[in-house]
Amino acid sequence: MRILVISTLSDLQDGILPALKAAGHDLVAVVPSVEKARMRSDLAGFALFEGETSCPGDWQQLIEGAEVILHLAYSTPDASESQFEPRHVLRADSVFQTVEAMQRIDLKPVMLIIATGSSTSLADPSDASLIREHLGKIAGKVEEHQVMLRFIQSPQAEAILSELSERIMPKADAGTPKPEQASSGEISHRCLALPLDAVLDPACAAGTEELLHEISRGGCNIVLFTSSGMSQVLRHRESLTFSRYVILGDGAALLDFRKEEMIRTELLEPELLQELVASARSVSPRLSFFSERGMNLISDGSIPPLAEAVGILGDAKDTLEGSLFERPATRLFIQGSPPWVGRVQQLFSEGWWKSGVIALLDYQPGLLGVLAPTADRSIALQRVESLLDVPRRSSVVFVSSPLDAGMLEIYTETWSFGPFSEVIGRHATRCFSPTSPLFDLLKDFLAQTAAG
Repeated sequence: MRILVISTLSDLQDGILPALKAAGHDLVAVVPSVEKARMRSDLAGFALFEGETSCPGDWQQLIEGAEVILHLAYSTPDASESQFEPRHVLRADSVFQTVEAMQRIDLKPVMLIIATGSSTSLADPSDASLIREHLGKIAGKVEEHQVMLRFIQSPQAEAILSELSERIMPKADAGTPKPEQASSGEISHRCLALPLDAVLDPACAAGTEELLHEISRGGCNIVLFTSSGMSQVLRHRESLTFSRYVILGDGAALLDFRKEEMIRTELLEPELLQELVASARSVSPRLSFFSERGMNLISDGSIPPLAEAVGILGDAKDTLEGSLFERPATRLFIQGSPPWVGRVQQLFSEGWWKSGVIALLDYQPGLLGVLAPTADRSIALQRVESLLDVPRRSSVVFVSSPLDAGMLEIYTETWSFGPFSEVIGRHATRCFSPTSPLFDLLKDFLAQTAAG
């Protein structure tokens, strides 16, 4: 079961993550500081995501990849401080933000809010009753969203595991077909995520495509991801039949190759686009703007894409002129001189990015991408895994760019290769030489998965 644990570091002092992992669950924990969490030996090896739980932000993207949200909170403001941070009472704002995010997705997880324990302060005997009272008030406001709230006196992991087993697992597992057993030699319920650009690299060995077909025939699901748009990807549809799903535009869209249609898009609304463009034009009227809508790239002027950006934006001849604001867009591109675009990026960071309204990607010097905050490769891959019924712990992600950093934090097995391997390799589980050919890495992957 995929569980998203939202907590402070104090809440994780009683071994809940190791206990959940030992029970076979697939975990991601939202904590206020990954750096501080990495200092704790009991949290080593877990997928950690940094976020302030009382504010909306990028961490809420993880909700869509979860079957269960486990929201932990306990103690009062007067409770003793742990080694890392003060303990706290269950905060209503954090709960409401999470519930609100749940309403925006199609497949809603079960949410279990657990207020646990009592204060370690002998001078605060009323702690348990205060938490119970607070929990009751919150329950009245979120009951229509089918959110489960529980108070557990004991903060021990066994108590929470018991609650999960009793309240959630029967509901989550009911009606779920059991995966078919793979025949001998097959790779069962595995996912291999690959950067599309590496697969299409002309320098790839001649047998790379056939090797990918062999991996696919063995039962492993291959998912491709790319910053390129749909028009670029569809040109190669005939040679990519080993993959059903492609993550496009850095997570802004999902393409189903089998049906040749987009099954998911993350959109920027016209009103927001207009506000962003007006703000950017105040920096310089000579900036050029492109809005991506599926296969079409709309330009508000005749300036062609920069040569360095053609691989992302598509050929200039495929660019249409028209209004940027006619309908929602998958991505907005801002092109111009690097100093101008840098000032726009700073302006957007202060005004919209820090508030979680947009996501920003610095594709090239002088080329800035603006996406919906839920457009993220790692989150898109989680959605694909839900479609394929593949646990995250069974996925191997090949990363070759700093843009893949989100996957490095979330996925338990990441292989770093390509020109940036030395830069990002320290965060990966395996790091290969920048000159390692993809063919050799795939052979290694095939041998390892077949062996066990």
